[in-house]
Amino acid sequence: MRVMTRLFSLVICGALLAPCVARAQAPAPDLVRELLTEVRALRIAMERSATTGARIQLLVARVQLQEQRIAELSRRATAVRDDISKLDSTIASTTAEIQRMESALDRGLAERGQVERMVELLKPELARGEKRRQDLVNEESMLAQQLSADQGRWTDVNKQLDELERSLTPIKR
Repeated sequence: MRVMTRLFSLVICGALLAPCVARAQAPAPDLVRELLTEVRALRIAMERSATTGARIQLLVARVQLQEQRIAELSRRATAVRDDISKLDSTIASTTAEIQRMESALDRGLAERGQVERMVELLKPELARGEKRRQDLVNEESMLAQQLSADQGRWTDVNKQLDELERSLTPIKR
């Protein structure tokens, strides 16, 4: 009898617990939907991460390239300005020398033929120096324009990096 009671108790417990166990084993429709949504979100996040990584690499390479170009243009512009400064000194001294010789001629302090030959030799040198100076001024202007354009490109790429950085900032919930 005792065995029968126990058996009967087990059957009743089994009958009462079976639906609970079945529900626990079979996921609820909401849980499946939530898991599916989470898997999709993870896939999107992984795809976004892959494309973002590639964009970051491209933008960093562009920034480095622009920085190199800006540095080279700045170096060239500095060299041109130095050359202009040296030419200005040469032109000023040649002009002063010509004026000194011409004033010596006017006062009759020097032998006219020799001074005139010296002045005639210095004038073409002065003209070449002034032409070279004008060429350097034009080159400096061109370099300044290129430098400005490259700095603008550098700024644009930096803005893109800033936007990308903002888009990567996690959203606080």
